[in-house]
Order: sequence, then structure tokens, then C-alpha cells
Amino acid sequence: MPYRVPLAAVLILLSGLLWAALVLFGTSPWEAGAASLVTMGFVIEAAVLVVAMLLSPGRWVRIALTAIGAGWALTALLTPINFLWGLALATGAAGMGLAWTRPLDEWFHPVKPDRVPTKATVLTLGMVWIPGITGRLGAPEVTAGGWILVGFGLVAGWAYARAVSGSLWVVRLGLLPLGILASLGLAPWAATVLLAATAVLTYLAWTPDARMATEPPRPRRGKPVSILPEVTPPGLMEAAGYSRSGRPLEEPD
Repeated sequence: MPYRVPLAAVLILLSGLLWAALVLFGTSPWEAGAASLVTMGFVIEAAVLVVAMLLSPGRWVRIALTAIGAGWALTALLTPINFLWGLALATGAAGMGLAWTRPLDEWFHPVKPDRVPTKATVLTLGMVWIPGITGRLGAPEVTAGGWILVGFGLVAGWAYARAVSGSLWVVRLGLLPLGILASLGLAPWAATVLLAATAVLTYLAWTPDARMATEPPRPRRGKPVSILPEVTPPGLMEAAGYSRSGRPLEEPD
């Protein structure tokens, strides 16, 4: 493992914890429930990114870093500037920038075909990150529709990650309508961002990758290979119904 990977992970984790502390204990535009959701979102986002960078590197990690970086930048714009603000911004920018450097291209190589497809992984993470997204956009307080969307995201995301029967259809049919409901009463820009996020996740839910992640793996079928009878063990030839010369046993050699 290149030393840049754990260094970037530590910086990102530190940044997430600093942002969470800043929102929970400092001055921010979020109140009560919204602040709790934003704080929970920071902790979940940072923890998932760190585990993924260290234990499950793949192309989706960098995609997630970009999306989370945009959310953290939004928090920076809405939060008063102070020392913790600067420290959180600096560590987060350094960690995410380090993860995108050329020496780590090989580490974040696209995942193997046997693993969960990238779009399915991003969909699962997006469902888990709905609380943080909803909390950020719900300043100063989350609406009733927002809380419904948060509960739906956590439950449906967990069910989809566990490949529960019917969970994918629940996400496909329920996410966007609940996103529209949660956007009611928000500022126009916040409603637009929330609708865009739920629309992207709904699109991902309709991709073949999302369906494949809930289906049992299919057995691999290799192409038949011709083998000379002379190099095949006699017992194997007889079990297959052939003589040592390669003729069926009922035919004379």
C-alpha cells in the first residue's frame, strides 16, 4: 500500500470530524434536528471513505470523493469562517487532492468484474448519505417530508445492500416521489439540488448494474478445449465413454 493512501485517509477522517464538531458545537445555519443530520452525515461519509480507501479501493472511491467533496464545500459556504473552519477545509482539500494524484492511479484501479458494479456501489452509498444531504439542504430545520426521506433512505439503502427481495423496486419507485415531497418548502436552490440528487440515484437504480448486484452470481462457463486422447488418463476416457483412441466404446477401434 502506498504511503499516500493512509495519509489521505487520515486527512479526510480528520476533516470530517472537524466539520462535524463545527456544526454540532459551533455557529452554523442548522438548528436541532438538521444539525444532528449534518453531523451524522459527516461521520458516516468520512468513515465510509476511509474504509473504502484502505480496504476496498476502486474507481467508485474517487467518484464518491468528488461527490462528498462537493457536499463539504457546500457546508464551508454556509458556515462562518473561523480557525476550525480553515483547518477542516485545509485537511479535507489536502486529503482529497492527494487521493487524486497520479501515483495513486494504480491503487484506485477499476474494480474486478467479480465485485459489485460501480453504479450499484454508488447507489448504495448515496442512499446511506441521504441524511447528510437532506440535513445540509434543510437549513435552518428539516421539514416533515425531509424526515420521511431520511428514514426511507436508511431503510431502503440497508435493504438494497442486503439484496432483500423487492428492495430495488422500492428504491426505483419511492425515492424520486419522496424527494419531491422533501423539496417542498426548501429554498429554490436547495430544492433543485435535492431533486437532482434523488433523480441521479433513481437513474442509477434503473441501470443493469443495480439489478445485477441483487442477483445471485451466475456460474462461469468456459469454452470447450480439445485434448488429444493420447495424453488423457485412461480412466477419464473410459468414464466419458471413449476408448484410448478417442472412439466411442461401442465402436471397434
